[in-house]
Amino acid sequence: MMDYRFDAIVIGSGVSGTSAAYALNEAGKKVAIIEEREWGGTCVLRGCDPKKVLAGAMEAHNFSERLRGKGIKQVAEIDWKDLQDFKRSFVEPVPESRLEGFQEAKIETFKGSAAFLDAHTVQVGADTLAAEDIIIATGARPSIPDIEGNEIFLTSDDFLDLETLPKRIAFVGGGYIAFEFAAIAHAAGSEVHLIHHNSRPLKGFDEDHVAMLVSSLKSDGVHFHFDTDVERLTRKESGILLSAENLTLEVDAVFATAGRKPNIERLNLEKAGIKTNRHGIIVNQSLEAIPHVLAVGDVAITPGLPLTPVDSFEADFAVSYILGKKQEIHYPAIPSVVFSSPKLAEIGLTEREAMQEKDRYHVNEIDMKNWYTYRRTNEYLSHAKIITEKGTEKIVGASFINEEADVMINYVVLLMKAGLTLADLDSVIFAYPSQASDLPSLR
Repeated sequence: MMDYRFDAIVIGSGVSGTSAAYALNEAGKKVAIIEEREWGGTCVLRGCDPKKVLAGAMEAHNFSERLRGKGIKQVAEIDWKDLQDFKRSFVEPVPESRLEGFQEAKIETFKGSAAFLDAHTVQVGADTLAAEDIIIATGARPSIPDIEGNEIFLTSDDFLDLETLPKRIAFVGGGYIAFEFAAIAHAAGSEVHLIHHNSRPLKGFDEDHVAMLVSSLKSDGVHFHFDTDVERLTRKESGILLSAENLTLEVDAVFATAGRKPNIERLNLEKAGIKTNRHGIIVNQSLEAIPHVLAVGDVAITPGLPLTPVDSFEADFAVSYILGKKQEIHYPAIPSVVFSSPKLAEIGLTEREAMQEKDRYHVNEIDMKNWYTYRRTNEYLSHAKIITEKGTEKIVGASFINEEADVMINYVVLLMKAGLTLADLDSVIFAYPSQASDLPSLR
């Protein structure tokens, strides 16, 4: 049993926690970091990084399938075991490497659950840690629907670490995780079902583009069941039975992909006077839960989307705030991508929002499937919506659906940040042919 005193304590070693710990340490603060699971956090161990490795194989499979008979003789087949081995080459070194990095930087590390004793003190096992400032960056975990037999549900963590891919899979939920995993599993050879409780999946994205994505995945062979509330899971000898009022379905594995919940239960936040609700920790416009205790990333209720770059952005702000730059946080336009196939990406104002102010904004819809960039890879779906401000012609929003959507949306990020119009690009020479050389034609 030991008592320790620090300048700052960071709870959580994910992207935001690690970033904050290093930045405070470099500023001369005496820093401790606490982690109850493996060092590294969700994104690099059981989130976006390993998912993108699996999605890379999906892209290779689909790319070769589109070009079969057009110079490619055989569709690339995914070997799930080899793919998982490749993914582990990225994931497995992370915890040890992250711990070594903290130790080399002389950031004190504590393994275990953190529990607040008061506004400046937390307990980890038998140790008590006190500090002037504390950053909570404990993130979130998969949410499990409260239905009969819910112990049968697997989660995104399980999907990313499957030794063998089940032949029949159901994903319960209609968010980006469900769509991405459905596309990956289908490309790898599984029969895939996506079940959602209403008729509007991916509700944060453009409705027309979501409908196009659903139609595309349907034509590929993914089964969708909308307006369906799963009521019960039953394990049978032949598989797992999903029961709903309008559906009975047997599969080999069922994954809960209906959202995530904040990791707050074991923190004893009430001891510090920190308020919460089911969405996470309530913070002010400076990310403070209470004076000198800030919450960042997926555990905090903020206007920022639950995305890794936003977590880093909030961590940087929290560090600046602790170091004396007392101000409110202001978020730039945030891009969001569904890494399915095709990909779906958007940023800024939506068409629905723009149409509510028709005198102020213009929406330009562009069917790009016959553009050279997409014809040369035999894409049958490529569409964009570009939203501009009337008078200035500056871009205030955009949505793309195609295999290059993640690239295109990042170009738009730069244009919006620089305040450039598409017409401004007429004086720029891009390498051709490329996605960038298409930008001036989006007006």
